[in-house]
Amino acid sequence: MSLLEVSLLDRLDPALASHIRRIEHFKQSLTLLTWDSRTGAPSKGLVQGARVRSTIKHELFLLQRDPEFGRLLHALSEKTSEDPLVSRIAAYHLRSFQLANSIPIKEFQAFANEQSQTSVVLAEAKKTSNFALVKPYLERVFDYHRKFSAYWGYQDHPYDAQIKQFDPDVDTATLDQVFSELKSGLLPLIQRISRASKQPDRSIFAREFPYEQQRELATRLIQVIGYDFDAGKFGETLHPFSSAISPGDARVATIYKRDVRVSALLALHEAGHSIYTQNIHPQLVDTGLGIFTSYGIHESQSIFWEKFIGRHRGFWEQNYGLAQSLFPEAFAGVKLDDFFFALNEVRPSLIRYEADDLTYNLHIIIRYELEKALLEGSISVDELPERWNDKYEEYLGIRPANDREGVLQDGHWISGFGHFATYSLGFIFAGQLHGQLVKDKPDFDRLVAEGRNDVILDWLRSHVHQYGSSKSEYELLRDITGGEIDTRPLLSYLTRKYEDLYELQPSSQPAINGE
Repeated sequence: MSLLEVSLLDRLDPALASHIRRIEHFKQSLTLLTWDSRTGAPSKGLVQGARVRSTIKHELFLLQRDPEFGRLLHALSEKTSEDPLVSRIAAYHLRSFQLANSIPIKEFQAFANEQSQTSVVLAEAKKTSNFALVKPYLERVFDYHRKFSAYWGYQDHPYDAQIKQFDPDVDTATLDQVFSELKSGLLPLIQRISRASKQPDRSIFAREFPYEQQRELATRLIQVIGYDFDAGKFGETLHPFSSAISPGDARVATIYKRDVRVSALLALHEAGHSIYTQNIHPQLVDTGLGIFTSYGIHESQSIFWEKFIGRHRGFWEQNYGLAQSLFPEAFAGVKLDDFFFALNEVRPSLIRYEADDLTYNLHIIIRYELEKALLEGSISVDELPERWNDKYEEYLGIRPANDREGVLQDGHWISGFGHFATYSLGFIFAGQLHGQLVKDKPDFDRLVAEGRNDVILDWLRSHVHQYGSSKSEYELLRDITGGEIDTRPLLSYLTRKYEDLYELQPSSQPAINGE
């Protein structure tokens, strides 16, 4: 599909183009307000800010379900267009129109208000580690999610309606299959590593890492991988996130932890999201297509930079000197090999975004299984903290000591069930993209070791970023890899990497794609 250097909205009926532009500007305004609320808005203004966001969500909802907007979209979609981008714009907004009209307007308005209020209460509950404080709010939000699944419709499971809000090409049956494959591949490897005689020196990252130097390291590292500070902003928050406003304004917010490796990797992760946004073709802005095509693909970009680059030895051959200069006492006498081994340590932990590469997907599987149970009604919100803790003990062998490090650590359920699954989808997609990139660039390891991140970014820009939502998730995968979702490249990569790191005997796992 060719992206031509003309305004895409100029190809549409002027009234339709104007309406679409208004919708997109409302979305961008809402994203900006959300950024502000999570990165330092005054505490006394949070409740009013939540009310303002609720009003904007309501107005956006009205714009998306406007009858005349629907008439213009239907008229455009019924035409035989030789312009695939115009057809894609029509299909994108027609789907949003149909989804918006499937929900009674008063219910959506009440939900938007409940959603905004819940986000404020959840932040307080997290500070005080008090699930009971937010429980009644979550009960009401979850009730809306169940209703919305019914309104949107589904074929086999109410979760289908939820996941398709984030990854339209994926359904529950696909998730059940890929999560089964991940558990089968990862659990035995994790067990073998736990018994390995070679283990990293954990004390390396238990030393003192001053805050200001951590921020300097994070800033320098995201610049190294290609984050454009003239098209973004770097802030701080309680829970790391990125804000995709437009290619000219893609922001990053992170948190600094006692463990500097977590701080560095989180910054790379969030920058990966925003680098994707910064490299979407500018002609897609304000059309609806000027944003990531799915949450799974969006997540693949952050995970690629965090895990396939940020945990690559070559990356630290280039950047360990910087880390040593910023933390001369902490890294005094620490060799690169020891630093790299500790950076990639496999050890079960309670916090999802601090997890190592092998246990990370178990955190997602726990949340996925709880989401399905909540939607089905087989567990209640009252039971959620205990069920959460039980699953952590079952899958990871550890149990949260309080709600803050347990069920309250994420705020994603406010925006809908299905979001968590996209993190594992993104990891799988990143594995597929990495496998293809290595085939296209056989000197990949050398490029990383030489700091040629520009070559890698150019490949991602050409194959993924520029298209925004003008290609679907599976269209991108098919065009790049020749197939659809496939866990094998990721499992093969992780098995080889960690068998080598921990000096394990190679497993009998069959070669993947001839590797």
